[in-house]
Amino acid sequence: MINFSRNNSLDFLYTYHPIWILVAVLLAFLYTFILYRKDRLLEDVSKAIKWGLAVFRFIAVFVIAILLLGIILENFTERKEKPLLFIVNDNSASVLLSKDSTYYQTEYLEKLNQFSSDLEESFEVINYDFSASLSPGFEADYAGKSTDISAVFNGIYDEYTNRNIGGIVLASDGIYNTGANPLYAIARKSFLPIFTIGLGDTSLVRDVRVDRVNHNEIAFLGNQFPVEVSISESLCNSENVSVAIYDGDKLIKQERITFNSDEAQVKVQFVLTASRLGFRKFRAVVSAVDNEYSTKNNSANFYIEVIDGRQKILIATKGPHPDVGAIRFVIDNNKNYEVDVMKIDKVDNLTPYDLVIVHNYDDKSSVLNSYIENGEGPVLFILGGQSNMKALEKLKVGFTGTSSDVEEVGFAHNPNYKEILVSSASIQVFSNAPPLQAPFGNYKFSDAVEILAYQRVGSITLDKPLIYFSQKQESRYGVIMGEGIWRWRLYDQLKNKNTDNFSDFFGKIITYLAVKENKDPFKVHLKNEYTENEAILIKAELYNKSFDLVNEPEVSFKFSNEDGDEFESFFVKTANAYQLDLGKLKQGVYSWTASTVFQDQRYSKSGTFLVREIKIEYLNSVANHRLLRTISANSAGSFYFPTEIEELKTAINNRDDMVTVVYQEKEFDDLIDYKWLFFLIVVLFSVEWFIRKFNGAY
Repeated sequence: MINFSRNNSLDFLYTYHPIWILVAVLLAFLYTFILYRKDRLLEDVSKAIKWGLAVFRFIAVFVIAILLLGIILENFTERKEKPLLFIVNDNSASVLLSKDSTYYQTEYLEKLNQFSSDLEESFEVINYDFSASLSPGFEADYAGKSTDISAVFNGIYDEYTNRNIGGIVLASDGIYNTGANPLYAIARKSFLPIFTIGLGDTSLVRDVRVDRVNHNEIAFLGNQFPVEVSISESLCNSENVSVAIYDGDKLIKQERITFNSDEAQVKVQFVLTASRLGFRKFRAVVSAVDNEYSTKNNSANFYIEVIDGRQKILIATKGPHPDVGAIRFVIDNNKNYEVDVMKIDKVDNLTPYDLVIVHNYDDKSSVLNSYIENGEGPVLFILGGQSNMKALEKLKVGFTGTSSDVEEVGFAHNPNYKEILVSSASIQVFSNAPPLQAPFGNYKFSDAVEILAYQRVGSITLDKPLIYFSQKQESRYGVIMGEGIWRWRLYDQLKNKNTDNFSDFFGKIITYLAVKENKDPFKVHLKNEYTENEAILIKAELYNKSFDLVNEPEVSFKFSNEDGDEFESFFVKTANAYQLDLGKLKQGVYSWTASTVFQDQRYSKSGTFLVREIKIEYLNSVANHRLLRTISANSAGSFYFPTEIEELKTAINNRDDMVTVVYQEKEFDDLIDYKWLFFLIVVLFSVEWFIRKFNGAY
């Protein structure tokens, strides 16, 4: 397109060269001239009327020709955007841990709302509460269970990218207990002024508190397990207190301690016994001292899951190998499993094990050979240069062929395999990790195997599987055609400073093989544990006799807390399943039962889940104004106390870097979209026709 500017506010854009406008004028003139030059029907009409009719016809034809040229009008408009000013108020429970708690719930809120209203003339003011995350407006119930100050800045910067952000007013006690250091977050936009209002009290108070309780997540029925209670205090030198453990309302253990300074920390050790199955709720309590500032942090609930035993996994290996250590690391860090390692020729009993992992298979154990051949249980094979492939072929585990050599092969994920969902981060790690040493030979693989990953040589993906799964009798088995997975773990550590991708990937493979297949037509999916600030989302599935998903009947969900209070909800039907959102629940152990009736048969599932207590807001009652001052200093802002809100308002109004921005915007309109041009053409032709007919011309 060729751009010809008419003025500073309006431009015309032409689809064709503007010379065609002259052609349109010429065509309209010739057409009108030929039509009216010797029109015999208008011989008796005056020249003035003839000229008028000709003008009407010329204009109408010219406008039609112009519209056919596809002219576009480019309009320039100005838009003014006031600077955005964010006022963010700390809504966490720690704010009320001060002597001015009543002030923050009444007079302070009135001042903050008035402060916001007074600035609306010069700024677009946006108000937020925050604790773990941002929420619009000033609710100010101070019920937040945790505080993440970095979420304030990251949330604003992400949501209001490319907007005219003038500044941020942060009202907080400066205590954060989740998220990153907020100083890192403000570095993203260090040019934006941040004004801080220091809430809370920076002076020490007389207080005793339970900082944390260290304990195992699970314990075995009848066994003893250790519990460590960390106690801290301020201004309680020489005070004697008792530290007790309660099982419900029953006192089961107690110790007495004496503080020897004004800021002491003491750890008290207990040994408890797991006496009943399921989630067990315990409470650690430290006794109060005289004139203690707050007793809300003198206790902490903790929960132990008592189980009969874990699933047992055997790693049968031809000899020592770093792969065995890498796999064992994954299993040892899963509370649901325990692992034994044994040489293949020593395997004589596989009855206790729920999964057998065979590294570099050899046929030295008749028990293991029979176990594999008859599909007595799930097996994972890791095959390499020392594997007896000829003997394994006879056991029919998805391949035929033998080899006497190895080759280096890489990982190429099969996106069509859906049984195990591999994260994109894991795929990236393994695709670039060092290759495995795979048996090399003329192998053929069964069409029944399900392939998770193919072998890759260089940049070429082969049609040979690297990792595949199949089934024999009622048991699943998996095969990794290559040894050297320990290098994958080291590569994950090198690239990501952790081995989470390796653990997640092989943890899913182990779970997939070890889990006993559930063919129950009614399934309910929920976690065993949640936290107080986490929404509880539950899913359910119902299958017909053909094992197709259905969701015709209603599904109820009844649950009760430790006090015996019962609640009932109903699942919402999704496309072909069910979903239920219970929202956030109070801490405690809940028992539940889900049930439905389908084709005259009743189905029911039951269990328990735990909602963990979050009490970190009560562990620190001393405001951190130093952090707030640093935030303001690093962003060209300033620090104020709640009593200085008027001074803050004046300082903000006097800033010359928080100004209204004027944007010039372009708007494009096709000339043919202007309706008044259509009506103009209709009017011109109509008036011309009426005058001609009135004067006897047709």
